[in-house]
Amino acid sequence: MRRAIQLIILFAHLMFPAMGQNPFISHDSIVFVESALKKVSKNVNFTIVPGPTFGAADKLGFAVLPMVVYNLSKTDKVSPPSSTAILFYFDFHGSWETAVKQSIYWNQNKWRAFFSMGVGDLKLKYFGIGNDTVVVGNNDTNYVWTRQKEFIVSLVCFRKIFRGLYGGLEYHYSLSNYQGSDSASTMELTGDGVPTGKLSQTVLIPAFVWDNRDNIFWSVKGYYASLSLQFSNRSLFSSKDYSILSGWVNGYHSLLRSSTRLTIAWHLYMQAGWGDLPYRIYANYGHGDEVTGYTGGKYVNYSETTVQTELRYDLWKFIALGGYAGTGKVFRSYTVFGQSAWLHFGGIRLYLNVIPRRNMRVCLDAAIARKDYGFYIGIGQGF
Repeated sequence: MRRAIQLIILFAHLMFPAMGQNPFISHDSIVFVESALKKVSKNVNFTIVPGPTFGAADKLGFAVLPMVVYNLSKTDKVSPPSSTAILFYFDFHGSWETAVKQSIYWNQNKWRAFFSMGVGDLKLKYFGIGNDTVVVGNNDTNYVWTRQKEFIVSLVCFRKIFRGLYGGLEYHYSLSNYQGSDSASTMELTGDGVPTGKLSQTVLIPAFVWDNRDNIFWSVKGYYASLSLQFSNRSLFSSKDYSILSGWVNGYHSLLRSSTRLTIAWHLYMQAGWGDLPYRIYANYGHGDEVTGYTGGKYVNYSETTVQTELRYDLWKFIALGGYAGTGKVFRSYTVFGQSAWLHFGGIRLYLNVIPRRNMRVCLDAAIARKDYGFYIGIGQGF
């Protein structure tokens, strides 16, 4: 599972110093649940990631992520472990969200499938569209409050073609209702041409993935890349017609010959969009795993490119540290790429190995950016 929830809204993406020290979930309760699961299968691991979240967009919030990790077959020594996770999230602006994610790997890693479903009611800051030539602060006069209610279903299936190359198809369905929180914010959305009210989208996404990482949760060598085309059309019962071409590449390299404790990782992301995009589909700088430190909604446009690199060091068998830096920009199209401002960011990460057998880490992330900052939490490596 990628850096599962970057919680300054989403998975964005929950950290805790030690399960036994957390007042909400005791270590004994986790051991009890895992012991019960192991009576069914010894290949099962269980963890709960609870904790507060905070960012410039959210006020104080709280999220809980129970997760079960297991192998589908005892004889399959090639496929990565499958997992089932549930998210519960709320903040003190009145936002809430719940979601489930299922990841399945089987048949000697020849097949992989992912299913997710979520429903939520999120209160978001709207800064406008196209603020990509200036650096925007968090002053109250720079944004209005909006509300987004949505239901999302996603189904993805990939088949290995050759070595680390997979081909597959993604199906996304969303039903959303985006609107201003009052008459003033509604007028601003209307003036910017942002579609409001109920929208349904059915999207088919053919995609190719290259994956030869040594471990899906904590990679020290290999590459992980994807190229996909989103295609939404009224003939597919969607409210809007648009297309998005996107791709990303992750690289992982061990820097010590005799050890895997020191790793450098890098991430490159590019997106180009055209057509009549719903607001939630735009490139939104700082809204996903590609960028940290920026409030989601500040920099929104059709296209985006970002790059970042991280140096990770296994300090102890349960603790690892990471430092990273990156930059990028959003823009209308690549023909006006040079006019947009570079938006730099950097930060530090603390990783706790909550399931040593799987090398699964919980990540606490603190980032600083241009006139902005953020705190994030998730499961797995930063990218």
